[in-house]
Amino acid sequence: MKYTRCIFCFLVTVFLLSGCLPKTPHTLVSDYQSRTPVSIAVLPVQNETVDMDAPKAFRPKLFNAILDKGYVSPPITSIDHILAQKDIKEAGQLGALTPQEIGTCLNVDALLYSTVTAWNTKYLVVYSSITVGARFQLIDAKTGEQLWESKREVSEKRFGANEDQMERNLAFAVLKRYEPYIHKVINSALSTLPNGLKYAEQKKGSCFGP
Repeated sequence: MKYTRCIFCFLVTVFLLSGCLPKTPHTLVSDYQSRTPVSIAVLPVQNETVDMDAPKAFRPKLFNAILDKGYVSPPITSIDHILAQKDIKEAGQLGALTPQEIGTCLNVDALLYSTVTAWNTKYLVVYSSITVGARFQLIDAKTGEQLWESKREVSEKRFGANEDQMERNLAFAVLKRYEPYIHKVINSALSTLPNGLKYAEQKKGSCFGP
């Protein structure tokens, strides 16, 4: 019986962390190929969770992922400096300006709006879990039209009723290592966004940095 339970827990974990998951929900305009932006500004990340550190953890990784997709992006510090001059000092204030106004200020083709929707750890002695989720919108900075959107949530659950397993469950919950799950959310969501025009070029370094 114990062997069967272990096999079941192992298969559950593998299923949750493998590709055996529903396809990532997304939408993409039909003519994206002819309208592919060259430059994308990674805007401050909005937050629907109670953890104030979640957006700060997401944004640099999202910035790097956009560069890896073959797009150009202004540095995060430059974006924030320019937005601050428009009295936008946090993500919740982005709605004070239209996408066209923000795009003009930042001199980019498109804007990436993102929101952390899930960021939590649960621990119930014989069970622990970590969940991270986010949604993303790519907006044309000239027309204000949505070009692409996606959302993704990943979760790892661990079970165990014996003493060793319960200790591991506790350590898993206490450490709160969100980084692997942030990467998984971003990579999965952005896998539905076509590569930028510079993707095929050899990576020779970027003029921009976070």
